[in-house]
Amino acid sequence: MTCKKTYRFICDNLDEHLNSPRCRQIKRHLEGCPDCRAYLDSIKKTVTLYKIDTPPHLPTSAHRRLMRAIDVEMLHLRRSPTRRSPRSSGR
Repeated sequence: MTCKKTYRFICDNLDEHLNSPRCRQIKRHLEGCPDCRAYLDSIKKTVTLYKIDTPPHLPTSAHRRLMRAIDVEMLHLRRSPTRRSPRSSGR
């Protein structure tokens, strides 16, 4: 499995059964890739912080702008035939 596929599937498979074929591929890739291990670690830390912290107050207008920006980025990533991960290392 490549870094690109690992980045793509890590979040999609967070709740998938740990012994599924895809999760086994991800685990094998993570064993040899420090960049992807760091990416997974950052996701885990983010989820942990999200669960324990009280969300900050965000004005409604700022929330709408943020959601719109995320939607635009996700649409761009879905349409792009050569999607690159946020921390692409060329693997």
